[in-house]
Amino acid sequence: MELRLVLKNAAALSVASVLSKVITAVVAIAVARYLGPDTFGEYGIALAFVSTFILFADFGLSNYMVQEGSLDESVLPLYLGNTLLFKGFTLLVIYALMLVLMHPAGYNRSIQSMIIIFGLASGLNALDSTVYNYFQAKQQMYFAAVYQFLSTFLIGALTILVVIMKGNVVMITVSQFVAAALISLMLYAHLRRHIRLEFNLRRLGEMIRRGLPYGAAVIFLYVYFQIDMLMLSLMRSPFEVGIYKAAYSLIAVLLFIPGILTSVLYPILFQLGVESKEKHQGTIEKIFKVLSAVGIPGSVLLFILANPLITWLYKNRFPQSIPILMLLSWFFALECLSFSLGDVLTTTNRQWTRAKIQGGAALLNIAINLYAIPRYGIYGASVATLITELYVFVMFYGTVRLQVYKIRIWRQLPVILLASIAMSIVAYLLRQLHPLVSAASAGMLYLIILLSLDKDFQRIGGYILSQVKRQLKART
Repeated sequence: MELRLVLKNAAALSVASVLSKVITAVVAIAVARYLGPDTFGEYGIALAFVSTFILFADFGLSNYMVQEGSLDESVLPLYLGNTLLFKGFTLLVIYALMLVLMHPAGYNRSIQSMIIIFGLASGLNALDSTVYNYFQAKQQMYFAAVYQFLSTFLIGALTILVVIMKGNVVMITVSQFVAAALISLMLYAHLRRHIRLEFNLRRLGEMIRRGLPYGAAVIFLYVYFQIDMLMLSLMRSPFEVGIYKAAYSLIAVLLFIPGILTSVLYPILFQLGVESKEKHQGTIEKIFKVLSAVGIPGSVLLFILANPLITWLYKNRFPQSIPILMLLSWFFALECLSFSLGDVLTTTNRQWTRAKIQGGAALLNIAINLYAIPRYGIYGASVATLITELYVFVMFYGTVRLQVYKIRIWRQLPVILLASIAMSIVAYLLRQLHPLVSAASAGMLYLIILLSLDKDFQRIGGYILSQVKRQLKART
């Protein structure tokens, strides 16, 4: 893979992802403020219900397409065609099943209406995500970045329009369906110009069999990420779901950070897994270090500044979310620590091993939630999330060390931990100021310490500085 192409993909995906997450965060906060805990909880219940079903549409075919297409682009017309055909069929079955099962779940009319509309929008989004996987296999993530940003922008603009016009919560879901339909039409037009799809039902069976490890991993990943929302909706009130979702949404917005890096590097990691074990290990260790330098200080700031942050963002409408955010803040750090370790298994043909670990995490999460939610409510769900993510990190690390290579990660952390401790002291002393001022001041100290003591981050900082100077020189 050419370095120029990697950088082009990285730049496009990074810019689009950052802008998209900013829009998503602003819209989510605006919706939460507008709806309040009870109605926002109903909105979260409908979304969690639909998201759980949509998981079973793909069976891992899209991820399998990325792996095979990264090695041989000639298979992409057949793999994309078969995946879209199979996914379209399963989505119809899943949608019908949702409409049937939403009644015994005991949801009110408003939630049922949102499930009907969310189901259509999520089905279109699921098909769109397969096209984004096709772009990933083609090493054309800049196309995916453009369409994903446009989707987020349309959803944000239409949702804010509904809020301004004082529409109800069902109208917010309608706006998301309209945006999904428009993006799907654009992607259809794009594919018509660039690829002629092929279909082969005999090959489809083999694709499903080979894709199952990826599909199982995605399902298990969702279970220990978000099944708590569905379980809360079945055991607690919409008000509590709204309180929990307000805090969890702030954490979820940040999870794009590890995803960006690995999405861009997936094709090259697959190749390195075959070509060079040493290069693969070195790349993973550097990714781990960068993600740790983001996740650990990020969680520290969220924990210390949870009170002023929630108060400011939600205009004091969700004070009960403050302790929940303090608990969930550490989920971000654990996710950053485990993300690259999981990719070791995926990119060295150990996807079933990863799926088994995530399956164990899913069962653990469900078991803890079944015990904790009835007794401790949203606090129990928060602790269950942390325990599950810690389990995943420990299992990923142990498996990589025993089955793949002696990965060296602990030596990457001392300077990061030292800088994070210094940052936490400053953030605590400045917590009475505006949260952005406190975070920015503490973050500057963190960067200064990191760049002063760590050679790897000195190189990264020097590269970024040289690129900025080059751009400024080119403009003048």
